[in-house]
Amino acid sequence: MASRMFLRAAARAAKAPRVQIGNILRQEAIVTKVRTFSAVPVVAAKHAGGKVSKKDKRAPISPRDELVSILNDELSFEDTQAKEEESTSGLVEILDGHGFELIDLPDVDNVTLKKTIEDGTEILVKFVPSDVNSYTGEAPYGEEDFSEEFENEKDLEEGDEMDEEFNEGYLPTKIYITKPGKGTVVIDANSEPENLAIEQVTFFKDSAIALSDDALAEQTRKNVYWGPPFQNLDHRLQDAYYSYLESVGLDGEIGEFICSYSKVKESQLYRKSLEDVKTFFES
Repeated sequence: MASRMFLRAAARAAKAPRVQIGNILRQEAIVTKVRTFSAVPVVAAKHAGGKVSKKDKRAPISPRDELVSILNDELSFEDTQAKEEESTSGLVEILDGHGFELIDLPDVDNVTLKKTIEDGTEILVKFVPSDVNSYTGEAPYGEEDFSEEFENEKDLEEGDEMDEEFNEGYLPTKIYITKPGKGTVVIDANSEPENLAIEQVTFFKDSAIALSDDALAEQTRKNVYWGPPFQNLDHRLQDAYYSYLESVGLDGEIGEFICSYSKVKESQLYRKSLEDVKTFFES
């Protein structure tokens, strides 16, 4: 989720008069101008044995009320951001053209695409929307690169340009190709904007082991030979795998769909989480 949290933090920072940037990609946090709560000067003065002037005497805000207030601010911000993002309705049209069924349960951070081709082979594509990572090619941003990039406060004010530069992402994606009674091929891939990049190809003779989510199956999978990294394979073999995936509808458009759909879905999940937490503290 680093990419989404990065953009949220950067969008907030763009509105702040003064900002200090830390290692957002690792800490998922941003240090902005320190906010002074009304209760702080009163409490500080009492502990120091000083006097509080009448103009500084204000009813203290409880930590709970302050938290609820900030949660409301966050919800308002997310609602504004959501209006600027694509809805999922247009994205689903991509699946129709590729013959995949979308399985997406409300409030669940897991999405599946399903398809059965003519010879009875079942294809499942699974991904977790909140797993969107930052993608910047061979040289991902570290703390030094990031602070240097935003050394000038004007960079933070140029929100649109910053969004265009960092809104790309990759999403770990599992592809399961199963032939009844013959086993399952599991392809670990990264969904990227306009691309689907293979990372590993592994065969499981027992499809139940490949597809099950239980702990025993997970332990068994760890003992299976996973094969060499995909990029180490002969280029002809790499091309053949990609050609097969394209023949069953798994191409760059599906990679684009997964990334775009995940951004919208993750935003929905985050807003729902904020609403639930706010309701909890308000009750």
